[in-house]
Amino acid sequence: MKTTAGDEDEMTRTDTAPPTAETASKAPDLPSSRLDGPVDALLAEAARAHPARVAIRSGDAEVSYAELDAAATAWARALRGLFDEPPGTVAVVQALDPGFPAAYYGVLRAGGTAAVVNPWLPAPVLAHVLRLSKARLAVVPRDVRERLLPLLDSLPDLRRVLVLDDGPVDDGGDGGDGARRPMAPAEEDRAVILFTSGSTGVPKAVRLSHRNIRVNAAQMAAAHRVDASSTVLLHLPIYHPMHMNTAVSVGATQVLCSSPRPAEAIGLANRTAATHYYTFPVRLLELAADPDLPNLRLDTVTLMASGGTAVPPRVLDSLADAFGLPLLQGYGMCETSSLATSDDPDAPRPGSVGLPLKGSRIRIVDPGSGEVLPAHGVGEIQIHGPHLMQGYLGHDGPSPVDRDGWLSTGDMGRLDEDGYLFMFDRVKDAFRCGGELVSPTAVERRLDAHPAVRDCAVVGGADPVLGTSAVAFVVLEDGTDTDIDAVLDAVNAELTEGQLIRRAEVVPDIPRLATGKVARDELRGRLVGG
Repeated sequence: MKTTAGDEDEMTRTDTAPPTAETASKAPDLPSSRLDGPVDALLAEAARAHPARVAIRSGDAEVSYAELDAAATAWARALRGLFDEPPGTVAVVQALDPGFPAAYYGVLRAGGTAAVVNPWLPAPVLAHVLRLSKARLAVVPRDVRERLLPLLDSLPDLRRVLVLDDGPVDDGGDGGDGARRPMAPAEEDRAVILFTSGSTGVPKAVRLSHRNIRVNAAQMAAAHRVDASSTVLLHLPIYHPMHMNTAVSVGATQVLCSSPRPAEAIGLANRTAATHYYTFPVRLLELAADPDLPNLRLDTVTLMASGGTAVPPRVLDSLADAFGLPLLQGYGMCETSSLATSDDPDAPRPGSVGLPLKGSRIRIVDPGSGEVLPAHGVGEIQIHGPHLMQGYLGHDGPSPVDRDGWLSTGDMGRLDEDGYLFMFDRVKDAFRCGGELVSPTAVERRLDAHPAVRDCAVVGGADPVLGTSAVAFVVLEDGTDTDIDAVLDAVNAELTEGQLIRRAEVVPDIPRLATGKVARDELRGRLVGG
């Protein structure tokens, strides 16, 4: 099926639609058997049902569900032996390695909390998240251990650092009973701590319960049609618990692709008969630009999906033409246990991040008044559902969840008349020009569609007449004979008065965060500096 970017400008659509206060998922009910109990029981259940099934393929290695479950128990026994009690919070670095799920589920099986840490964090941020979580022990790859050792004096709670590759180290605790909890955790007991990206400041520690995690795993499995027959390829730089818990919850096989090259991931998907292909936007941009793309194919994949930031429509078109299936986009955040919406595999909607997951609701409100907006109204996204976080750890500010259970995300978007969500920007990145609320992303989509533009970014800049107006940073295609003024003339003809690009600068590249999102703060800093 071909996916195309619509011609509609979502920020300025004026056709009349019936008011829609909110939208709820229309998916079938979630299986109640997968929602109750501790998170590590997902692994135990999969091992009982499918002991010999391959849980993880990584390079030439294969780990069965029985082996993965035994490894988690070994970690639990070692952790209880080290502390002679439940281990409290243990930081586990999410390396793309079979050792990560073994340690993650082992921490939970020992009655602890798993603080999931990105291995690519700079040293000061790494120290911050470890202090914030009060981790007593860290399980990390060897290279991260070398970066962590000089920081130990600033981490009073951290008592020990273990190397992931070495496996569990048993200090002779209580023998075979070491993996036994003093009591089964309640569904609302804290299971996991995830850390926000810190794009709006320092990372926050998000507290998630056992039920949060299990609900979201079941939601994603239902939304993406993942079941025991699925083989899920992960072409990601880190091991995300969202994908891991979803696959384990149904006994699916996970294939880890450590190569950064998209073409190699395509080949691995074919060799392993993958049914699901997960990647992130930066690698999709590389794949779409690969001159060998017309020669690549996906033999068994039925679903490609990406999240983290929007994928340009031209990239969606290119990949849909190449592989003959739509690329689904989703939306989520740590505060929603990861995924919150996903496009529908059976009825994808171009440019959308899809429908809310089963059991959850989404609405759009005016960021100033809080008034719920009708269909096609652009405002702040709010989410309600059983996958919402318990709260932040060590955060004294106001909660983003109101007394009625609605999470204010800080992101802008709109719902169409069928309840599909269309994402734009952070609320803080939008600006008003002449009284019109302007989305930088909406302007970028028009600019990106010009054949002479290879990449672009838009921010609001000071304007002596209007107060604020759109400023564009543009990377032109190599060898183009079109100048920037001609590009702006063509693009501005399709924009509203408030969206008009009144200044532009040709640049060699667009600064981006590790997630692929435009580093708008850096670009705004350039304007101030200039």
